[in-house]
Amino acid sequence: MTETVAWRRLPRESIAPPIVETLPYLEVKLEHPDLEATGRREQFFPDAVPYALDGQRRVFYWRPALDPLSAPNPSDWLLACATTHGLAGIGGLPSGVPPLASERSDAVEEEQVHHAVVGGTVAGDATTVEISDYELPTVRIEGCSGDSLSLAVDGRTITLEPGSRRSIELDSRRVTLVEDGRERPIRPRLSVRFPGERTLYHPAPSACYRLFPSFGLDLAVVGSPLAVPTTGGELDHEALAERLGVDLTKRPYPERVLWQAFAHAAFDPHATGTAAIGQLDSAQLVVEPGEESYADRTASSSSS
Repeated sequence: MTETVAWRRLPRESIAPPIVETLPYLEVKLEHPDLEATGRREQFFPDAVPYALDGQRRVFYWRPALDPLSAPNPSDWLLACATTHGLAGIGGLPSGVPPLASERSDAVEEEQVHHAVVGGTVAGDATTVEISDYELPTVRIEGCSGDSLSLAVDGRTITLEPGSRRSIELDSRRVTLVEDGRERPIRPRLSVRFPGERTLYHPAPSACYRLFPSFGLDLAVVGSPLAVPTTGGELDHEALAERLGVDLTKRPYPERVLWQAFAHAAFDPHATGTAAIGQLDSAQLVVEPGEESYADRTASSSSS
């Protein structure tokens, strides 16, 4: 079966150039394993996809994830730091890190409530719990050179070499569970991973488009409207790749995940609105999706 999907061609000159920077990349994750989760953040397509291709070790962010902490000019970044709640390009040291928990202000109770991660992955799925009266740990990046990175964690100095990871049990704290008002002690766990230098791909700062590799696709030969293969009424991304001449068997598995995100962002037959698609001189693909595409529905990065 097929569904006819119309799309608009996005002029190349109208696309703000994406971020493509090779620099040290750090992941920091704050978890609370001794709490019981009351919420879940599920992302069928993770925001960040790490993989190697043609000798290049890359981290590909297909959706905007930059935190306001980021320095405005990516060419000035010294390193990139990712947490469960965002990505920041760090332009000077010492520096804080992107949020380790999300916050909301409760006007009625006049207290600060945190959506804390019980367990999760950077730029991916997470289980969460709402807590208040919580003093978040202080985490700062103190220095970064070609062969090491140093962090200050609640006054302690942690040194990481490229390729290393650490799990750090932090001092005990007391918090209040929003669900039932009970106060209890917790001992947060900070996990840090420093894979070293990576090439970071990310949509342009302030841009709202989605960024994808080329997959070997020549957008110039793709017509609109397009007969999109479906199975059970849903887009068949593998059949679509075959129809468009994309050989997924030649792509590494993480890039095949990105192909699924691209296919649904660009050609979802159930999306409201019409996607605009463009291709850069570098052959990367850019999509301004129609509203409520499957890719955005299933990859929601809500903080709760």
